[in-house]
Amino acid sequence: MPLVWISILFILGIIGASLCTLSANLWLASGLAFLLIAFFLYALIFFPQFSDNPIFRFLFNLQPSYFILLFFFFFGAGWYQYKQPNLNDPFHVAFYNDREYDVLVTGTLSEPPDYRDTYANLKLKVEAVDTGSGDLPARGLILARVSQNQTYEYGERVRLRGKLKTPPENEEFSYRDYLAREGVYSTMSLAEATILPGNGGNLFFAQVYKLKAKLLENIYRIYNDPEASLLAGILLGVDTGLTPELQTAFKNTGTAHIIAISGFNIAIIAGIFFSMFKGIFGEKLGAFLAILAIAFYTILVGADAAVMRAAFMGSISLFARQLGRRNAGMNALAAVAFLMALINPFVIWDVGFQLSFLATLGLILYAEPFSNFISNLFAKLIKHDVSSFTRFVNDNVVLTFAAQVTTIPIMAYHFKRISLISFVANPFILFVQPAVMVLGGLAALVSLFILPLGQLLAWIAWPFSAYTIRVVELFDRIPNGVVILKDSSIWYVLATYAALFAVTFNWAAITEWIRARGASLRAAAVALIFAVLFICTMTLWRATSSEGDGQLHVTFLDVGSANAVLIQTPEGRNILINGGASVSQLSDELGRRLPFFTKKLDWLVVASTNENDLAALPRVLERYPPDNVLWSGNFQASYSAQTLDKFFAGKNIPVMRAETGQKLAVGTDLFIQVISAGGRGSALLVEYKNFRAFLPIGLNAESYPSLENGKALGKVDVLLLADSGYAPSNPPEVIMNLNPKLVVLSVSAGDKDGLPSQEVLNSLEGYSLLRTDRSGWITVSSDGIEMRVEAERRDAPTPAP
Repeated sequence: MPLVWISILFILGIIGASLCTLSANLWLASGLAFLLIAFFLYALIFFPQFSDNPIFRFLFNLQPSYFILLFFFFFGAGWYQYKQPNLNDPFHVAFYNDREYDVLVTGTLSEPPDYRDTYANLKLKVEAVDTGSGDLPARGLILARVSQNQTYEYGERVRLRGKLKTPPENEEFSYRDYLAREGVYSTMSLAEATILPGNGGNLFFAQVYKLKAKLLENIYRIYNDPEASLLAGILLGVDTGLTPELQTAFKNTGTAHIIAISGFNIAIIAGIFFSMFKGIFGEKLGAFLAILAIAFYTILVGADAAVMRAAFMGSISLFARQLGRRNAGMNALAAVAFLMALINPFVIWDVGFQLSFLATLGLILYAEPFSNFISNLFAKLIKHDVSSFTRFVNDNVVLTFAAQVTTIPIMAYHFKRISLISFVANPFILFVQPAVMVLGGLAALVSLFILPLGQLLAWIAWPFSAYTIRVVELFDRIPNGVVILKDSSIWYVLATYAALFAVTFNWAAITEWIRARGASLRAAAVALIFAVLFICTMTLWRATSSEGDGQLHVTFLDVGSANAVLIQTPEGRNILINGGASVSQLSDELGRRLPFFTKKLDWLVVASTNENDLAALPRVLERYPPDNVLWSGNFQASYSAQTLDKFFAGKNIPVMRAETGQKLAVGTDLFIQVISAGGRGSALLVEYKNFRAFLPIGLNAESYPSLENGKALGKVDVLLLADSGYAPSNPPEVIMNLNPKLVVLSVSAGDKDGLPSQEVLNSLEGYSLLRTDRSGWITVSSDGIEMRVEAERRDAPTPAP
């Protein structure tokens, strides 16, 4: 396996150069010396007349290949040093890092913007830097954080104002090293961005990114969250729409590879596509079609460096399986690793590269022997024809296990956790992934041309993505499914791989040992099969509809120290009051609660124009536009308020200004009354027969005297604390006069302003209190007579201290 040894020595040279700082010329000169020695030894073959000379006899016995391998070691080291940037060069943008003043940086967006909940990341290919005396030519890449409300496109010329900083690092994580692997040595947080005329992007990639952006937009039009964000991650590599809780669930269950564009993901997907195609077209054509599917997928998600790397690895796994020879597959994998390290020597420290490489290596080494073992085992245990079941197990269990064998040690080292439940969770979701990708991708593509037909296909594809999410959440709730680890030395990881590969390449001797204990192993295998079947029978699948059920549901969404209240009427109408700051959180909550066929809100009520209460709405309302809007407060009070004003005007959505005393009939015997309205917002009273809930979301504390400190309202069933429990907004006498059965507090854990105030908590002594930071979302349901409370984390309402 010559390519394997060349790749190993080249990578070892890169690692050696990172530990021993010598000049690139010295490393390369040493490598050249060894290469000349190898040529000299090869040349001796043409001079057999000197074979009697003792010195020449010694030289004849030396292997030139050893010196060639040493050449690649020194070449790798020299190449690593050669690729190191000179950050002290005044023409490199990093030269201006950590200055005490703002600079102007002009450049071109080298990638599409990365939109997050509260900001957007821009990667800029720098053209010039202005420190105050005019533009100076510069080069390099910077990563800038800007407002998420502005729209950006790949290739646009942008000017940024802000302070350039060296990326930070600490004992747990080096953001500096992480960005350096992408060629980024400067960051700019809180940057002010100005779009300039002109475009400097590649025309082909510009069109690809436009297609990707349109597909992303349509995915959110034809699917609800969280299924929309899952498909955005699987199909397009955009996983930022998933809530942190759902992302954690995927990590805890060892299924995060489903939503991450990595070699792990594509290697598994490649195997699934190969299995699907080979049954129809045969192995050779099936492998070719699977590689074409990977190529199409690569272009679809943007064909950036990480995706290209993953596609290479996935294709290599197919190539190796098709050849059927382990050595050929390992040589091909080594060649790809060598090529990637040659393009970017820093890639070997990239976790994605390590996982991609090791997952593909696992498939090359273990997929075939594991599959053969399972097939032989089933043939011995079950006398009937079970080839279909065996193929299902091999394609959905064995492939995953083969990839996990080689990735678990490095994942444990980097992520400080091992998912024990992953071996069970993966088989339950992998078998539906071809349907998720094929049907989901087909629906998105068709929606580009015929949106109603795309919507119809999306309804057909929805159960598979919904099943994936619900199963992941189900397994995430199993206790002790994840082992949290402490920091460990890399030497433990290397020792683990040494032991693993020692067993792998000495399997013949171990096989004899297994045969000697065959009866015991068969009994264990039978027990394992019954255990898996038992777990299958315990899996629950419940699809619940959110159509009107004759009851009023008031849900206080968990959006941190802000307010977002979803009211669902007995007839099935949906009213959203404000939205909070997190796009992913709000979109996920609405997607789970709105009816399956509903992609709109009946009413949006803006009860506060505070930025933190509205920041999520501009992007979420593109997915769930309201039929009507009730607006309280000043349209110019915040950036998001201004954006919403333009959005409503552009979509011709009717907007009604809230006035004190106004009563909005939203259902039979169901009213939303504006108790007080002003420049800051309004206070609302929800009344349904005998049920009453008071929501002072945008109420000024100065307005309480006009309400006789709550006496004018009378007793209520539910009270939402104003301003996340801020003391001046929640006078004790108001709480006493309202005398609520349940008090709800919407606040983030570890609120930066120290909310809620202890004074407010003291005034709630004797009242039932539920907090979103502890209970998650909180739903109050009522038939107009009785009230029922449900929370995400099922803690009973407890008296406040």
